[in-house]
Amino acid sequence: MTNKNQNTGAHTERRKHAHIRDIFDDAYRLVFPLLSSHGDGVGLPSHSMLHQALHNAFPDLHKQDVPILIASLTRVFREQNKADAP
Repeated sequence: MTNKNQNTGAHTERRKHAHIRDIFDDAYRLVFPLLSSHGDGVGLPSHSMLHQALHNAFPDLHKQDVPILIASLTRVFREQNKADAP
């Protein structure tokens, strides 16, 4: 999502946490088995299970960023499950 600056025609980035976006695809591949093993996306794995998996894989990720990443990962997983549902 970018906004076009009306004065200069330049685009400015609205989204935050670029460092989280940089690792998102790897994180999604990591937690996908955990998310998909819980059926239709309604009964997702516990937050602590996801937190531990992400902390182990990305030890340099700040502890305040882990919940942001988990929320994004589960939201994408749920949206994709809705799209794949008959």
